[in-house]
Amino acid sequence: VVSLVTLKTGKGAPMTVNQILTVAAATLLFALPAAAGDPPGNEFTGTAVVNTTEGTRSMPLTLVVNRYASEAEVQQLAEVLASGGQSALLGAIRYRNDGRLNLGAEVRPISLVFAEETRDGHRIVFLTARRIDVSEQQLGEESLEYPFGLAEIEIDGFSGRGEGALHVAAALEIDSSGHVEILDYDGQDGHFRDLKRIR
Repeated sequence: VVSLVTLKTGKGAPMTVNQILTVAAATLLFALPAAAGDPPGNEFTGTAVVNTTEGTRSMPLTLVVNRYASEAEVQQLAEVLASGGQSALLGAIRYRNDGRLNLGAEVRPISLVFAEETRDGHRIVFLTARRIDVSEQQLGEESLEYPFGLAEIEIDGFSGRGEGALHVAAALEIDSSGHVEILDYDGQDGHFRDLKRIR
């Protein structure tokens, strides 16, 4: 049985995980989406601070939601990952268009968006079927095992402000306990500043 309640941030060569993502280890990846009729927002802006092979870069960020996935869709995709691995999940989400990510000059379609209610607002996950390019230097061949881009944000329901983490080249896998793990490639990760909901 695949657990949809726990996300763990993994470690291991050649990947490293920034300290900021240690906090994200207790958050959800494939979680129960927010209740219908209670959308947590459709557009969010801020600044992404990203670790790259050339150093740390800051870039303007916009996340746009076209639609939120249902609980049934999220459950089905978690089972796809568990049974077929990353290639099966890529195939299942590749032609979805749940939103859009603008990061600096890059515009990237978002394949899957889902949300869950928290005590103070919502946690929202944006998953792309391609890595997010933040570096002019080409990644190594082993990076092909890290095919996803992922943004995870928490938004306060009252103020509309929040925080979050960015995984620009990530692998997803199910561990022996049935939990979904995010593995970052070679320190290619980041976090968000001045994040807010604008609509």
